[in-house]
Amino acid sequence: MSVWARAAVIVVCVLLLFVVVHYGFTQFKVQMARLRGEKVEEAKPAYQPPYQLIQMTAAVSIISVTSLVFWRIYCERTRLLGVVKPKDFNRHLLLFGPTGSGKTSTALSAIELSLRDEVGAVVIDWKGEYSNKIAGATVIKKFNLLEPPDWSNVELHAMVVTDILRDVLELTEPMSYALYEELSRMYEERTASFTRLLELMKARRGTMLATRNYAEARIAEGLIRRLLPLVLDERREAKNLRGSDKVVIYDLSELPTHQLRALYAEIVLWRLYNEARAKGTTLQLRKMIVAEESQNYVRPRRLEQPPSIGERIVNELRAYGYGCLLISPDPYQLPLHVSRDVAAVISIGYQALPEVILDMLTLYRYADVKKLIKTASRPRTYIYHNGRLHIRGLPKPYLRVIDLGAEQAEEVIKPDEPVEEAEAEVPEPSDGARHHLTPRSRVPLA
Repeated sequence: MSVWARAAVIVVCVLLLFVVVHYGFTQFKVQMARLRGEKVEEAKPAYQPPYQLIQMTAAVSIISVTSLVFWRIYCERTRLLGVVKPKDFNRHLLLFGPTGSGKTSTALSAIELSLRDEVGAVVIDWKGEYSNKIAGATVIKKFNLLEPPDWSNVELHAMVVTDILRDVLELTEPMSYALYEELSRMYEERTASFTRLLELMKARRGTMLATRNYAEARIAEGLIRRLLPLVLDERREAKNLRGSDKVVIYDLSELPTHQLRALYAEIVLWRLYNEARAKGTTLQLRKMIVAEESQNYVRPRRLEQPPSIGERIVNELRAYGYGCLLISPDPYQLPLHVSRDVAAVISIGYQALPEVILDMLTLYRYADVKKLIKTASRPRTYIYHNGRLHIRGLPKPYLRVIDLGAEQAEEVIKPDEPVEEAEAEVPEPSDGARHHLTPRSRVPLA
């Protein structure tokens, strides 16, 4: 039902209610006067047609339509897309749609609503779209990925970093075990860098070659090849902008590889989880997390597959008041296991209702079916919220700039100096062991 149709129904209902109440009140006064023995004159008609009725109808219509318009404006300003309240953000939101449909504009509106409620925001900016839209925010382009949040409990951090690297670099179980051993050794030395980790891996490879453990040497070599791009990231220079802590933007647009961006995103989620856990559980929204291109680090899966580290962190953040807005261009790249327990699923820019929302609607009303048939001819915004389906037009472009009123200071992150690589001395194997060597294992594995 359109806005004007609802306005007409409200006007008619209010008018009928006014007539019935006025007539009933008039008859009530007549009957009370008769009971008291008073002389009652013949009651005049309640309305003198046509002018009084027309004036009353016009007044009621103006009041009703004005009230409806103000209510619509109030909902548009205090709710996301006029439907989702900010207090529901801690239950997570899923947002998907093709490029240019308005996902970033919707995310900026969610950030603005959070800031109105004095709730901070963290943005994982995959393409560098938010820095120019939020003035005075803290923009981070580089940080130490391996630095633990607490040096007194590095064992847990080593396990989580191993899990993250296994997910991002697609490591095997033997590679993950070897990586965990070297990470633990590095943290015992109170160091945290991929450069040092690469040195330990090369020393491990040399040791395995010296002891003729060629299977372990190949495992170490595979890890060296995968860690090399991460070491190169430590050798690049970047400029962070320190501004207001209300909005922190992790700009990943300058990272050269897909794996580096995914690694940064998962490390950011892990840091936020540690921050949230230190504050304790709550039902109130404490922070809004906008995760662009979330399918790259909160990976979809089948029912029989275990959840990824990103999905596990997102599920845990909800208990601590950290709400996530997971954004993806494809509805089937979102974790459907998360979507079954979220505040809202928003689809923008599709002509027909996506199946991911269709599966959630367990009961249809006839009006819902008519709306679906009516709106299937052009792109719309479909919002599944609290068991109901809402259909809106496409969101308008977000042309404003969110001003946090803070000055930004540049922070130059200098690259790490490259370390000279020392060649491990590999003794020549004895004649009895030569037949165990393949041509690949007798030459340096680099």
